[in-house]
Amino acid sequence: MVFYECMMTAKNTSHYNILTALMKEVSLKIVNNGGIVRSIQNHGIRQVPHRFKAKYADREGNRYYEKGRFISVFYDANPNVMRQVEGILNLNEEILRNTHLRATNKFMDVNNMRENKNPYVQKILAETGEGAQK
Repeated sequence: MVFYECMMTAKNTSHYNILTALMKEVSLKIVNNGGIVRSIQNHGIRQVPHRFKAKYADREGNRYYEKGRFISVFYDANPNVMRQVEGILNLNEEILRNTHLRATNKFMDVNNMRENKNPYVQKILAETGEGAQK
């Protein structure tokens, strides 16, 4: 499984219940396909760097947004599940933008079994002098 970070920007006028239902749908898709949701973080409403355009105008006729609600979802899943999550987010009208990143953490180095790529093994080999013998 791969560790992903999904950063999304929703409309700042979106109702809390709609966004909660969307996060539950995304989490359920991940868990049902063997993944693990590590965390969901709401970063609040912030200014966007430039005007974002929604797919459709809302009830008030707003189509351009200068503010957005930023949300991050950190999860472990296979690439097929990541594509399914992207599909859910692309079909939702409340999401203006979404980006999937392959997140990194310290455990990626610890779990790496290749000695020449693992910095922890390299450090131990250098201390014991075995690295120079190879």
